[in-house]
Amino acid sequence: MRRPFLKFSDRTTYEVLRSLTKNQELIKVLTGQYGDYGLPPKQSSFAMHASLVRHYFSGGSFPIGGSSQIVETIDPVIEKAGGTILINAEVDKVIVENNRAIGVYMTDGKSFYAKHIIGGAGIMTTYKKLLPDALRSKHNSEAHLKNVQRSVSHACLYIGLKGTPEELKLPKTNLWIYPEGTNDHDATVANFLKDKNAPLPVVYVSFPSAKDPDWSNRYPGKSTIDIITLEPYDNYAKWDGSRWMKRGEEYEQQKEKTAQRLLEVLYKQLPHLKGSIEHYELSSPLTTQHFVNYDQGEIYGIDHTPERFRQKFLRPRTPIKNFYLTGQDIVTAGVAGALFAGVLTTSVITKKNIIKKVMN
Repeated sequence: MRRPFLKFSDRTTYEVLRSLTKNQELIKVLTGQYGDYGLPPKQSSFAMHASLVRHYFSGGSFPIGGSSQIVETIDPVIEKAGGTILINAEVDKVIVENNRAIGVYMTDGKSFYAKHIIGGAGIMTTYKKLLPDALRSKHNSEAHLKNVQRSVSHACLYIGLKGTPEELKLPKTNLWIYPEGTNDHDATVANFLKDKNAPLPVVYVSFPSAKDPDWSNRYPGKSTIDIITLEPYDNYAKWDGSRWMKRGEEYEQQKEKTAQRLLEVLYKQLPHLKGSIEHYELSSPLTTQHFVNYDQGEIYGIDHTPERFRQKFLRPRTPIKNFYLTGQDIVTAGVAGALFAGVLTTSVITKKNIIKKVMN
């Protein structure tokens, strides 16, 4: 199965599409969803792009009641199987004895033990923070990590509005917005990384309240919008180490500049929303660092380059006995990638073809 996959994963998205058409505007349109994995077409693996586009061929789905329903639905299943979900429970280190994982140390001093330990915190966090230093050296982990790069960091503007989605005429579709006058996604990203005042290379606008048929039952007369764009970590690096919600006035001013740029983009698309916004708040790369523990606020774990899919260490089984990996760094980015990684890791541990069972 590996050889036919590598035939496409070894090529960039642009290389494949350029072999099919010379129309640069068409290529720009066909790669318009690159923001869903954060890498423009001349850098991304075609396997990642093809998987994403195919994923949406039949449209998208939205959980009735919001994304929290994913946890609320799976929680009783986990409990019925004898499991427990803990929140605000931070792991400090994986406990490894004689190259065998047996449990985890928590930051509050507690320890938990199990036959199998599965890490879903991301490759960088797992190898750089959660595994003992001696093991990283023994298994040459640092050399492996040099072959992959962190994905792009981002900012997200969360907006609360007065009025129902119907009253505000909010669309149910997502908006992908790019600078005018160029058909080169890679060039616009490069220009933005060189000059933070350059046009935003990509802006993604989503309307979750309009997608959820149960929204107005829970929040009558209210609506929400999310807006995401690339945001270099370097723009916030000088506040690294500061505390969440206590980063100072200069930090808030920096966030406000990005927030205003995103609001300007929104109003250009939907000018009738002016005056309807009651509250907005911007998350920076440091916000992602705080909540997800990604060092540079990367949104998609590691980049989906052709080289990434050549790395054999990115798989569920590790050199440490009874220690397994899962999550978006094992397969691909996003909810679907993480879900599939969970199935794959389960198959490896149980030695059963779970995919076949699911598909049947």
